[in-house]
Amino acid sequence: MLLGIDVGGTFTDAVVLRQGEVVAQAKRATTHDDVLQCVLAALDAVLQPGMAQELERVVISSTIVTNALTEGSLPPAFLAIIAGPGMNVKGHLPVTPYYLSGYVDHRGKITANIEWSRHQELLRRKGSGVCAVSGKFSVRNPQLEYQAEHELKKCGYSKVFLGSELSGELNFVRRSNSAYFSAQVYELFTRFCRRIERALAERRISAPVHILKADGGTLPLEAALQQPVEAVFTGPAASVLGIEALCAPKVNSISLDVGGTTTDIAFWENGLPLMARKGAAVAGYPTAVRAFHMRSIGIGGDSRLHKTENGYVVGPEREGPAAAVGGSIATLSDALITAGYVHFGDEARAQAAIAALGGEPQTEARKIVAAAVEQIKTTIREMLDEWAKQPVYTVNDVIKGTEFIPQQLIGVGGGAPGLIRALGESMALPVDIPAGAMVANAIGAAVARPTLSAGLRADTTDGYYIIPEGGKRERLPRRFNKQAAEELLASWLREQTAQWQLPDQETELISYEHFHTVHGYYETGDIYSLRMQLKPGILYKVSGREVSF
Repeated sequence: MLLGIDVGGTFTDAVVLRQGEVVAQAKRATTHDDVLQCVLAALDAVLQPGMAQELERVVISSTIVTNALTEGSLPPAFLAIIAGPGMNVKGHLPVTPYYLSGYVDHRGKITANIEWSRHQELLRRKGSGVCAVSGKFSVRNPQLEYQAEHELKKCGYSKVFLGSELSGELNFVRRSNSAYFSAQVYELFTRFCRRIERALAERRISAPVHILKADGGTLPLEAALQQPVEAVFTGPAASVLGIEALCAPKVNSISLDVGGTTTDIAFWENGLPLMARKGAAVAGYPTAVRAFHMRSIGIGGDSRLHKTENGYVVGPEREGPAAAVGGSIATLSDALITAGYVHFGDEARAQAAIAALGGEPQTEARKIVAAAVEQIKTTIREMLDEWAKQPVYTVNDVIKGTEFIPQQLIGVGGGAPGLIRALGESMALPVDIPAGAMVANAIGAAVARPTLSAGLRADTTDGYYIIPEGGKRERLPRRFNKQAAEELLASWLREQTAQWQLPDQETELISYEHFHTVHGYYETGDIYSLRMQLKPGILYKVSGREVSF
């Protein structure tokens, strides 16, 4: 049996699956002050006597980190970069970085060391907590990053995230942002993980614990703590996998997971979710995280309502429970109830809360719902434009184009039935809300495959190969070629699979490049660059037959 737990901004869901069937499911209010309590409550609701010993694996997803970044509630982290000459990163990073001297060239050669005598102010700094370091071309030689890590730990920083270890691909800005956001969310994510471990231990669950990744795979909990930027997208990824398990669409579709705090939007083509071609963006800043092409916006059932001269603005702050279920101030859920889109809780309390905003309740409620729908439509238009402007890489893309034309909406999550119905009316698109939609995220987490990915770069002129994710740099074997490169990288992935006690899975090649190096009109060597992974996805389809909460 598999256990999936999704800790959302408003509700915590748990699902137990056996061979594609939902055995038990539960939805409990998330206790932000102590996540342990809501996880225990959800576990107690789904676990029958003796069931804990039958569990083969536990997978956790959460929007807690996503929501913290969406709401801007996390303090900034310290970021040091080794940019070298010729690059201006102003405006491309979420904070103003500290610039370290030194430079690694495009071949991985250190052409200038860090002059620590120029950085006495930094060395005298009383650092604390977590910080990040990122160097241009560090994926080809991370030595300067290692030096900076050593010095920053001497200053008092307890944990330093390195750009080269979070991504093995070229793109200095994306790696730097990945390192920064990992540092920013690390302490929040660590506290969350430790509380999850404690909750499982209290219920004597000894099955391996995994965290859902942004690309739809899972990682063992301790491995996930080494790349916490993945946690930023774990909640959104869960909804995508839940939809794939419950009702993979047969036509171009837009899926929306409507929670209490955020709505996660994804695109589907040929029954599969579209992947971000370069990496996901966090708070508008590009990262190196392989993820689905999706966006999280601060609109949910518990969103605060702002009345302005130009109408209503919904979110991004979460107000708390709707007035209909005991809250004190009107939220989007109260507007949906008053406008007749959904029916739950005390409808009289919902109407009274909307009336307190001024005006006739039904009229105001319709205005609020229309404002929320328009904000979501604006985000969808931005996503469509972004997808259409992606670079064209294949002949098929040139012939068919990259335009995405949606044909239906799919809604999951507790807030989906009302809001997606209103959105479908506005966009003139049919709406599908599958059985099991209320706990789709927990289902998606439960059935996610374990996965790992890594890159290898080899330069035969230099005589070395490097696997940045493992900090590994070793001499090349003789007669090196593409096959040898794949075998080296696949072997390293198998070692990591064994180390983290993951089930054996076939590796797949996801990118490959080969260049000849030329000097004085003569070929002098070869450069190989490739990436492989244990393929993410779902273990099996799930029947969404509803069971009692």
